[in-house]
Amino acid sequence: MFLDVLYGVLPLFFIMLIGFGTSYAPKFPASVEPALNVFVFYVALPALLYKVVARADISDGVPFSFLGISIAATLLFAVMSWAFFRYLLRVGPQRALAGMLTTSFGNVSYLGIPVIIGVMGPEAGFAAGMGQLVHNIIFMVGFPILAQIMLPTGAHAEQHPASGSRLLRTIRSALLYSPVTWAMVIGGAVVLTGVHVPGPIDDTIDLLSAAAAPGALFVIGMSLKRTIERSRAARNAEAVEDQASTVRAKSSMLVMIIGKLVALPLLTVVMLQLFAPQLDRIWFNAAVLMAAMPVSATAYIMAHNDTGNGEPTAVAIVITCLLSVIALPVLAQLVLK
Repeated sequence: MFLDVLYGVLPLFFIMLIGFGTSYAPKFPASVEPALNVFVFYVALPALLYKVVARADISDGVPFSFLGISIAATLLFAVMSWAFFRYLLRVGPQRALAGMLTTSFGNVSYLGIPVIIGVMGPEAGFAAGMGQLVHNIIFMVGFPILAQIMLPTGAHAEQHPASGSRLLRTIRSALLYSPVTWAMVIGGAVVLTGVHVPGPIDDTIDLLSAAAAPGALFVIGMSLKRTIERSRAARNAEAVEDQASTVRAKSSMLVMIIGKLVALPLLTVVMLQLFAPQLDRIWFNAAVLMAAMPVSATAYIMAHNDTGNGEPTAVAIVITCLLSVIALPVLAQLVLK
């Protein structure tokens, strides 16, 4: 299993490495990354998710245990992480929230879907799509709401306290305006109604969906340059802090890394073994692999905007991304079916 997963994920990380290398080439200025990211998020990834849902065998439905345990394990771990940062490491509320997000929110869309399909084949695409939807709803909707409630003045002084209208805007932006959500909804409608999709449209979707995995991985690679620059800036800032703050920062980083790559997937495995031992291997493995993804690049933006403390997240993104090349195959060898 170790070599199977290693050989399955290595090409994905090679594409990320190519993206990282090209970010230093004059032909790929900084403006290229946002443009590619827009194409992947609004065109290629929705096409892929529509395809895997519209062509999935949903005769058995989505296992309730998969949804329930994925949600419960993620929420439980997020609460535990927040308590650990707040009361054991004794960091402020902003850092505790940012630490909770970093430790719990993985790159489930741009990396999770390609990894699961690469390891288990196209038949795992539906499970991958549902897994990323669960994680994204929890954090893309839940975290901004939680930050508005727990940090009523916001990360910045000019921000207004939480209100019903702001909370509704957060939910609307994350759900109703998300192309990923609509792609899965439309795909579900197609497979449930059995409507015939004309061949040229299906072929167009196939072409676009083929660009999703390499495009997403290439964008992740390009974004690492910017993330590394943020990491260096964070280290320089820590250099002028007192010794106690430096020790606390290093402890927080260690918790983020171990929590994201080890603790959350193992908690998911334990809950699956306790409450759903007979769960089909595709759904079981998808739940575990989604939990084991390295820190999401989106987590930096959310931590920075909602807590004002995004620099440690930037460092964690780089480290967990590099370590996951080995962490994922080791996890697969130990716990996957």
